[in-house]
Amino acid sequence: MKRYLRKNWIIRWLRYLNTWRKHRVVIKELNALDDKTLADIGIKRCDIDSLIWLDQDKKRRGTNGR
Repeated sequence: MKRYLRKNWIIRWLRYLNTWRKHRVVIKELNALDDKTLADIGIKRCDIDSLIWLDQDKKRRGTNGR
């Protein structure tokens, strides 16, 4: 049973790490845009992080929506 739990934990961690990397790519791409371009697509720079991360992601990484 312990072996299964350890394997399950590792798989979940790897999946989360993969999700985190994908989110970071999108965040970096949006941060590379200038403010006018962001405004054209309806995004404020201060909202980028909260728009990319889902509530469940925020809970997993411990920011609770901040």
